[in-house]
Amino acid sequence: MKKSLAMILFAASSAHAGGLTRPTGGSARGTGMGGAWNVWADDATAVYFNPAALDNADPEVEVGGEYVYGPRSYTPILDDGSKGPAQTTNVAAGLPVLGVIGRLTDEDDRPSRFTIGGAVYNSYGGNVSYAQTGMPALDKTEDAVIEAAVGTSFRASDRLSLGASLRLGIGLFALDATQDPYDAHLSATGVGGSFALGALFKPTDDFRIGVAWRAPMNVSTDGSGTLTLPAGMQNQSVSHDQHWPQSASLALGYRAAPGLKLTVQGDWTQWSELKELTVRFPANASLDQVFREDWKDNWTARVGGEYAWDAYAVRAGAYADTNAVPDRTIERQYLDLLKGGVSVGGTVRASGWRIDGAFDGAIPNTRTVPNNHADTAAFPADRNKSPGVYKGTLFTFELSVAHGF
Repeated sequence: MKKSLAMILFAASSAHAGGLTRPTGGSARGTGMGGAWNVWADDATAVYFNPAALDNADPEVEVGGEYVYGPRSYTPILDDGSKGPAQTTNVAAGLPVLGVIGRLTDEDDRPSRFTIGGAVYNSYGGNVSYAQTGMPALDKTEDAVIEAAVGTSFRASDRLSLGASLRLGIGLFALDATQDPYDAHLSATGVGGSFALGALFKPTDDFRIGVAWRAPMNVSTDGSGTLTLPAGMQNQSVSHDQHWPQSASLALGYRAAPGLKLTVQGDWTQWSELKELTVRFPANASLDQVFREDWKDNWTARVGGEYAWDAYAVRAGAYADTNAVPDRTIERQYLDLLKGGVSVGGTVRASGWRIDGAFDGAIPNTRTVPNNHADTAAFPADRNKSPGVYKGTLFTFELSVAHGF
């Protein structure tokens, strides 16, 4: 029974890197530049990208959202080398982005060195569902965190700004599974905290360097659900710890001409800290499961640019992103390929309002995980859990409206 339960729960909580993590983040302005937003961030999402960059922004309130659409497929490779029927799904989700920025003033009502911002966004994870086939499978999984962050930047000098933000994460976990002979329906929620630090250095008027670090966020979720065991359906309490990784970015920005901004950026995410995951059943500890994951660190390279004139701006960017999930633990819920993509965006301003829009598209790619079951019969720890051909892409549409005050 414990082995079957492990198969039910195994992948639901580990699709952090390969699930619905958007390649360019949650800012319409940043998405238009391929996510290369560290040094030029001038909206409330700076509390995530680089809190020091809040110093770039003017006081405003922003309301927006993003729509994510991701067709994907998984074609299993069977033990005899043949391929089974393709299993397809389309990930679709609408995600809000809210933000506000204010600048403190001194006793003479002059702008101070401090800028304060807050934002709500989805930083990691998402949900994926497949049609039931009647075969043992994870039919629907959700593992995500919604963040609410507040941060401040301090202008130490005309050349240097420092920033920090506090991040509150609301963790969401859910699972529907068909597993011969057991079925499962589980859900849990929880809260965790973290922080981010950043610095923005401007050695000249036209050149700037940005660094940012986001600490790990651990969210303990608790909930309940049902398991269909040999004795019948049972209600069970469940707990699961989400381990969202630390990450860092380094960016160089250059104002090549009036209105023209260029940037290059490198990001690192320490998914290698995810060596195992645990699912616990407090009322029945004999069902507790611990699984080795052995993920790898993730690296992303980005380039982006913006050209602004009068009340308008256009943006473009591109990125390349490595995978984190090894062959041994990948399965159909993940979209964890070697990813590359391009993005475009723009801005229109009128009467104190600003409208930003962007589109990002990951280039469709394929990953083949070999069936090594025969070769690893004596070494089950090295067995690829779900050998097959993985195909997919991800499209993101961003729109936001902001008004200054």
